[in-house]
This record gives sequence, structure tokens and C-alpha cells, in this order.
Amino acid sequence: MLPIVPFLILLVLAIILVVVAARFRIPYTIALVALGFSIGLAAEYLGLGNLFKSVSPLLTPGLFFDLLLPPIVFEAALHVNFRLLRARASTILFLVFVGVVFTTFFAGFMISYLTALPLAAAFLLAAILSPTDPIAVVDLFRRLRVPEELSTIVESESILNDAVGIVMFVILLGIVENGSWSFVAVAGNFLLLSLGGIAIGVLVAGGVYLLHRRLSDPAVETALSVVAAYGSFLLATDLGASGIIATAIVGITVGSWVGPRAMASEVRQAVASFWKVIVYIANSVVFLVMGLLFALSSLGAYVEVIAVVFAILFVGRAIFVYAHRPIAAAWVGPQGRLPSTWYNVITLAGIRGAIPVVLALSLLTVPTGLPTGQLDTIIASVLGVAFVSIVVENIAADWYVTRHFVPNAPDPGSGSAS
Repeated sequence: MLPIVPFLILLVLAIILVVVAARFRIPYTIALVALGFSIGLAAEYLGLGNLFKSVSPLLTPGLFFDLLLPPIVFEAALHVNFRLLRARASTILFLVFVGVVFTTFFAGFMISYLTALPLAAAFLLAAILSPTDPIAVVDLFRRLRVPEELSTIVESESILNDAVGIVMFVILLGIVENGSWSFVAVAGNFLLLSLGGIAIGVLVAGGVYLLHRRLSDPAVETALSVVAAYGSFLLATDLGASGIIATAIVGITVGSWVGPRAMASEVRQAVASFWKVIVYIANSVVFLVMGLLFALSSLGAYVEVIAVVFAILFVGRAIFVYAHRPIAAAWVGPQGRLPSTWYNVITLAGIRGAIPVVLALSLLTVPTGLPTGQLDTIIASVLGVAFVSIVVENIAADWYVTRHFVPNAPDPGSGSAS
């Protein structure tokens, strides 16, 4: 079977699923995972495991990070409202940096205390699960009718905290491999990855702006956006910086600044339509393959651990999300707080998905020094938590938003507490 055939099969299934999901009002993300899960179970039951082993390896770290992740991040960043992003920058940065760091340490300690995992392995598991998933979160908020400012906060957090979460994962993986750590080295590595990604993103965005000013062909300018998305990601990665941060910076800049100033309206429409198709294909492949991985994994022996880890992550997210309310009030006054219902939605939007799964699978390709039992527990926990998170938190967020938000309601001004 040619390598392209599994992709085509998945794409055909995803196209059919669009009609079915819309007919029964099923969230597309859940429908994709459920379909992949069902196919995996059927393959196991019918003894067709070898056939679908050609599909499950598609979600490898190299393929996901180098091929599928850049367009997902870039397209999501294109639609970020920079005005709202700047207005809520302090809230977003709090959720990103405090959220990832707090989740890693809180979950790490609690997982170690409540399970059989030692502290080092527990911290590594917490770091893997600390970032939320931009694919699932963006899909969720585009489907739900929430104020644009709330959507901007959560989508921006999901994009940026992946970068911070991956940085934390890389640092903790190095500590596990080496058996020692230095605060100076950790801080330096963190700054290099983060600030390096920002710098490269800004440089690439500047070059893209200059080129767009001299172009007027929709096809050529669409191709340039492809170069910008993948080029910023790969350049930053090769230079030891964060590719996600670089691509996010380029996407936000192109969507909010380059587009209105250097791109004709038909070009902007062509670029948006192109990336919508690309991301639809990427999302379809990612979530269908994730469903297959869930079905083909032996998670039954880890149900208790999965339930404990999921509960710890949910509680940890609730703690730091609701902590923003008194902190913002003390720091900038009552106007810095968000409405109460927004905090509830942000808590429910902490969906773990493809990125934690790929980070966990990457442990199979590097020498971690962890015993096989601990490594199996980490991977099974991540797969199980991702499955529960995608299904349960999607449904919970959908239920909450439909009951507490008026469709197409305007943003409540500066976001004073309700």
C-alpha cells in the first residue's frame, strides 16, 4: 500500500463525517475521535490490525511537529484579534506562563503523591499534559457562540501555552535523562527557546510584509504564506528556539497587520480559504489517528491512574484560572477581572489532545532512562486523559455555553465582574 493511501482513506472518511456530524449536531472533534476509535476496535475484532498499523504510525513526532502543527498554529493565529489580544495581554500571559508552570508543579507533586510514579516521572507526565490543545480548543470556540474577547483569550492561550509547555517538557526531559539540573541552565534554556522564537517570528513577519507589498498575485501570495508558516517554524527549531512561538507571531502579524496594509481583499480571502482547507485536512488526520491510537492501546489496566490524573489536571486548572480574579483585582483594580461565566468557560476549555499525545509518543524514540513500567504508565495516562478530555470537556463546555451565553452577544465592555 502506497504511503498516500492511508491519508486518502482518512480524508474520505472525514468528508463523510462532516455530513453525519452536522446532521446529528455532534462536535466534529468528538466525531473524528469516535470514528477512529471505532475503526480501531473493528480492526482488532476482525483481525485486521496489520492493515491499520500502516495508519497509526502517521501521528509520529516528526510528522506532527514538522508537517501538521505549523499550519494549525498559523491558521489559528491568523484569526486572532490583535486589538483584543493586546487589551487582554496580561490575562493571556497569566494563563500561559502561570498556568503551565503551576500545572506542571501542582500536578507533578499530586500525581507522585497519589500514584506509584516517582517524582521525576510524575513531573515529566505533568509537563506533557500541561499545555492545552489548540486544535481542539479552536474547533470548540469556532463552533460555540461566545463573545469574541473571550474567544481571543482562550485561543491565544491555547496557542502560546503549547510553546511554553513544550519548553517545559524539553527541560524536564533533559533533567530526567541527565539526573541533575541547574536553575541557571533551566532559566537560560527557557529564555532562549521563548525569546528566540519571538525574535525569529518578528524577523520573518517583517520579511513577509516587505514581500507582500511588492506582490499582487493571489496564488503567489498564498504560496508566500506557506513559506512563512513552515519557514518560521523550521528556522526557529533549527536554531534552538520555539517553532510554535515563531509561527504564532508570524500568523498574528499577517492576520492583524500585514493583511490590512499589504494585501488586497481578494488575496486575504484566497489565503484564508487555502488555510481553512489545509487545517481541515490536518485536523482530520490528527484526530482520526488519535482515535485509532486510543483503540489500539491497552488502557484498561490504567483506568484508575487515568481518572486520578484527569481529576488532578482539572482541579489544577480551576485553581489558577479562578486565582486570576483576586490577583487581577489587586493588581489593576476591578476592571481587570473577567465575568464569572468567563472563568467557568476558560476552566472547561483546558482540553488536552494531540500535542500531549505526540509528546508522550516521542518518549519511545529517545533514551529517557525510565523503567519500562513507568514509561508505559506515562504513555497510557496521556492517551487516556486526552481521550477523556476531548470527549468530556467538549461536551461540558458545549452544555455550559448554550445555557449561559446569548448567541452573538456583544462583549461586556471592559470585562468587569458579573
